[in-house]
Amino acid sequence: MLGGVRAAAARALGNIGDSRAIEPLINSLEDPDIDVRISALRSLASLRNERSADAVEGCLNDPLEDIRKNALITLAEVDPKRGVDHALAALNDRSWVVRKAAARVIRSLGDERCIEVLIDKLNDPDLEVRRQIVLAVVRLGEAAVEPLLEKLSDPSWQTRAVIVEALGEIGSKRAVPHLKRMVSGRKRDENRYVRGKVAEALGLIGDPDALESLIEALNDPYLFVRRKARAAIDLIDVESYLKRFDNGEISFRYPIFWDLLEVKDGEKLITGSCKEHGLKMSIKRKEASGVTAEEFSDILIDVLNMRGLFNVTRSTVTVDSEHGYMVTGETKKDRIVTFIFKKKGYIYYIYFRGPLENITGSYKYIRVLINTLHVEI
Repeated sequence: MLGGVRAAAARALGNIGDSRAIEPLINSLEDPDIDVRISALRSLASLRNERSADAVEGCLNDPLEDIRKNALITLAEVDPKRGVDHALAALNDRSWVVRKAAARVIRSLGDERCIEVLIDKLNDPDLEVRRQIVLAVVRLGEAAVEPLLEKLSDPSWQTRAVIVEALGEIGSKRAVPHLKRMVSGRKRDENRYVRGKVAEALGLIGDPDALESLIEALNDPYLFVRRKARAAIDLIDVESYLKRFDNGEISFRYPIFWDLLEVKDGEKLITGSCKEHGLKMSIKRKEASGVTAEEFSDILIDVLNMRGLFNVTRSTVTVDSEHGYMVTGETKKDRIVTFIFKKKGYIYYIYFRGPLENITGSYKYIRVLINTLHVEI
């Protein structure tokens, strides 16, 4: 029987949900085809008993990272207690794919016993793994604040930076006095990247008590810190007008007078509009492994010029911690503003269009969206 047919059969057994399928599925975990093994693992998630859990647990040391990853996810569904224990151990896995899956498992289960281990792993070398660990810590909320504050003096600037990021995402005002000292004044953090992340965190927390320190940070000698401080001040300034969008794949803050529609039709992720101001917004992505963000911005500039727009300009920006570009152009009535960046083989572009005066009046909100945007891959 072909591997594709065997994989489909394994998936069908899981959908049927009959306990008599457990033994055939367990036998399929030894199949030479990886798709069959993964299908069998995922089907066992719907047939939850100790026999299934034992069989899935046996795949956690498989040499293939995709098997280890799916075994972790399945075990957490079959037996959450065992799943958490193995996910904590898997944070040491040699594969970033498995470590990321482990962090997501811990995040989904939200077990406070994991706090200390998660905080110790916040310096993971992979950006996406760190992000998932941060989100797992954030899921624990106020319970994680004190352990995080105790690590703020860690000698590693990378560790301090992600601890600060977690505190910002949690949004606890208990962190504000500690963070203010790190961003300005004589005892400010010695690392410019950390100071920038502190400013960013203060903006996310949204406490006006941080404004004086952020305003002082506008004089920081490093542009990165000044930009983060400016963005944080904007965020605090418009906080009462903001909502948070988060569908598990993409998250950002946006003004309550924007109407958002989640699309997810492949390339177009989200559309939105502010009818009273005549503004439109969309967030799109395109698979483009062989195209850089700069090359894509060149293509966009050519398109805008061909359509007769004038004052077409390009500048560099940072979106979701990625180097990117902002391209603007104008018609007789409207201005178009597009932000372009690349992440994990995809080009993302965020598009705004509306009357010139209304786009100009909305720049603060546009900056907030861009500065709080995060894409999970």
